[in-house]
Amino acid sequence: MRGNHNIFSFWGVMLIALLFTLTGGEASAQYLRERSLVREGNRQFDKLNYRSSLNRYNEALEHDSTSYEALYNRANSYQRLLHSESADSTLNAETAYAHYEAIVADTLLTKEQRAEVLRNLGESLFEGEKYEAALNAFRKSMTLNPDDAATKYNYVLTKRIVDQKRNAQQQQQNDQSNNPQQNNQDQNQDQNEDQQQNDQQNNQQDQQQQNDQQDQQDQQDEGKEQNQPENQDGDKPQDEEEQESQPKELNADQERMLDAIQAEEDKTQEKLKEGEKAIVVRGKKNW
Repeated sequence: MRGNHNIFSFWGVMLIALLFTLTGGEASAQYLRERSLVREGNRQFDKLNYRSSLNRYNEALEHDSTSYEALYNRANSYQRLLHSESADSTLNAETAYAHYEAIVADTLLTKEQRAEVLRNLGESLFEGEKYEAALNAFRKSMTLNPDDAATKYNYVLTKRIVDQKRNAQQQQQNDQSNNPQQNNQDQNQDQNEDQQQNDQQNNQQDQQQQNDQQDQQDQQDEGKEQNQPENQDGDKPQDEEEQESQPKELNADQERMLDAIQAEEDKTQEKLKEGEKAIVVRGKKNW
């Protein structure tokens, strides 16, 4: 019995060792494949073949999704490819930013690694003219690695651009607040345009009402003429001739329109007397 027990123990140890060997061998093969793809990607990157290098880094991440070198170099390749092939609609700046931001979120990175990723993120944002965000990335990078000369230069350059833009915006706001006359002129111009449109619509409505009233009056006059007897010579009665010789009375709408025209004319004359330039209101008819 003791002999059989020793045999089982021996084969158990051998089985465990075999499992460790197979598992370790598979992991070792994946590691070697990932390293080979990263090195190939680096060679393509040095040759400026950014699309090929991007493909190699993506393949490397299929074998090891946590590889810092593959993640970081993929982000750099994507950014270079985006810059060199801007017409490619499949590439976008947001994806480039996301690649860097995903790496920065890794808590296992060293300060130097995170500072380097933040510097490259800032450069990517700077190329996209997102200067405020780029300045923030460079500032964080300098906090982690204050001795990096490239980050210092990028920070100073970006801060200068940001300050210029802030000063220009502040100056524009000051000009607007200190020049209320220009703002009032713009508002008055908009109000005048709206008033012109309203006046034109009202004039059209008044004209249509006058035309309708005139048509009704003509129809009534025509009916009266048919009912009036003619004299022996075929002429109209004398009382009708006297009515036609007298001017017709204006209705209420016509009187209001004439009053408004006269009021505008009076205002214009007053301005001309005072030496001011008369303002022509466009869109109105000259009756």
